[in-house]
Amino acid sequence: MIRVAAWALVAVALLARAEDSEPPPPFITTPQDVVERMLKLAGTTPADLVVDLGSGDGRIPILAAQEFGAHGLGIELNGGLVARSRENAVRARVADRVSFVEGDVLQADISKATVVTLYLLPSLIDKLQPRFIYELKPGTRIVSHSFPMAGWRPDRTETIHVSAPHPGQGDESTLYLWIVPAEVRGAWRGGGWQLRIDQSYDAVEIEGSASGRAVRFTDARIRGEDISWEADGQRFRGRVAGRKIAGELAGAAGSAPLELQRER
Repeated sequence: MIRVAAWALVAVALLARAEDSEPPPPFITTPQDVVERMLKLAGTTPADLVVDLGSGDGRIPILAAQEFGAHGLGIELNGGLVARSRENAVRARVADRVSFVEGDVLQADISKATVVTLYLLPSLIDKLQPRFIYELKPGTRIVSHSFPMAGWRPDRTETIHVSAPHPGQGDESTLYLWIVPAEVRGAWRGGGWQLRIDQSYDAVEIEGSASGRAVRFTDARIRGEDISWEADGQRFRGRVAGRKIAGELAGAAGSAPLELQRER
């Protein structure tokens, strides 16, 4: 069955682009079982701050606190929905762990989030996408209901069956998960290795040399702060920490630590 809610949002987005204006997004609630799956897909824990963009009646931050022990923050443009969310949090007995603010998701501070959830128009997601990369910490998980991000391959995609009828919702929902990657573009040097890394979101390509000899890099990957590659018959696994990449280089002769510094 065609997902009614998804197609309704697409229609609004196309109309907005045709008229070169941005209407307020429609309020379409997310089914409760979809909310739960979004939070599970993000691996939500009590250590997380879940920031829901376009939080509606507050169900995602509230469930994050109730079922996962997390803190939650909802950002919503509609003041009436913000008031309803605060009332819902009181009834759910999680008002001490969640908060709701009236504001524009394009302007709000999201930098402290460790999990970001959204069910927004594609045009809004397009505008938020650069902020996700430049403002969120590496390792932050982003889960979108129904709509992907352009040019950024999701780490996971799930299609789930909606267990009960829900207004504006068909019988399936697709969820997308991204993990914000560390920024590693540039030149790196250390332990006899010289690397030049190109990066587009979580896709990385590496060129370089070891002990002055050119080597071919394959299977280069970055997931949050974790980075790995194969080169010259050896496998590197490490973590990015600011201007340093530190890890272990393993090959037929054994393994050894390797630390690279970003060149200025």
